[in-house]
Amino acid sequence: MNPAEPSTHHPDLDKLFRESAGDLARYFFRRHGSDEVARDLVQEVFLQLARKECQLQGSARGYLFGIARHLSAAFWRRQYRQPETISMEEALEAESAGRIPDERLQQAREILATLPDRDREILDLRFAHGLSYAETAETLGIPVGTVRSRLHHAIGELRRRFASDSPP
Repeated sequence: MNPAEPSTHHPDLDKLFRESAGDLARYFFRRHGSDEVARDLVQEVFLQLARKECQLQGSARGYLFGIARHLSAAFWRRQYRQPETISMEEALEAESAGRIPDERLQQAREILATLPDRDREILDLRFAHGLSYAETAETLGIPVGTVRSRLHHAIGELRRRFASDSPP
């Protein structure tokens, strides 16, 4: 490539940063519980994107969350401990303060905590972070049909457990 030509391999990083940095920061904060760590990891996402010589195909947001997912896992491996996350249930609690009785919210937390990691992760990406099916698929590196299937299974399991734990 001629050095005088503008690079066609990188998206408009400034625009992508403005559109996605807040979502990525919330993603990292929920997993690591630290604003400082979240800011550092958001910067690392965009540094990795800037270093790559690739044309983004599909959803840029899904691609960024895919990088974020790998960076989050690597961060925890470096720390030699399990992730301390702010759970999806706690985020839902903040959004719905006062609309759900405390005992039902606690019941929902307990049920979510018993789901397999892959089910909690797909629910988190889809509902807490608002990723589309395609973005979720790209983030997890799986087909869209698998996202739909796993999401359907996870929601069904939540409903089943919630109904069986509900008082008459």
